[in-house]
Amino acid sequence: MEWRMFEITLISARNLEVRETQKTNVYAKISIAGHPNTEKRTPVDKKGGGNPAWNFTTTCMIGKQAVEHDVVKLEIKLYRSRALGDKYIGKVCVSFKELFNLERTLWGRLRTHFSSPKGAGVGKTVKYSVKKNGGSDSSGVLKFSYRFGKVEIVNQPSRQGITSTRVAELVVLLIRVVIAAALSTHIPFAWVVV
Repeated sequence: MEWRMFEITLISARNLEVRETQKTNVYAKISIAGHPNTEKRTPVDKKGGGNPAWNFTTTCMIGKQAVEHDVVKLEIKLYRSRALGDKYIGKVCVSFKELFNLERTLWGRLRTHFSSPKGAGVGKTVKYSVKKNGGSDSSGVLKFSYRFGKVEIVNQPSRQGITSTRVAELVVLLIRVVIAAALSTHIPFAWVVV
């Protein structure tokens, strides 16, 4: 199967709409939109209040086709951690294709000895408005950096044993099949934790 490495660092958020009368602890959940089983969670920032900073980096592999279609989206949801249940603040949702094209636009024109290898990105830092209530209201700005690796062929694990990574791959594959059957379309992604 053909895969592409994707590395993301959630740097910080600014001017989040949170009640400052109480101590505000903010964390983020990163996933592929519509697939909560692909979720990665940042540590809770206990000092920043409405301006949290995480500098949390995670790396995963996505299917090569994820950057070719607007339907596969990276979703980052922000929450306020509370004893009586966490409270949703807002989210950023952007397609892998848009991110891939932004990175290529930045580095594709630079033809120097330091340019990235063909097909691999060197990274980009972006800021997106945090939306709540279906995208109509804005609740601050999220800053993150990311980079895509070059396309690689990853062999399937041996049949001698099933690893937790293989189980995760099979779960994602099952979800893709169910969704594809429901929508009569191919969902071009896979998210496997490295």
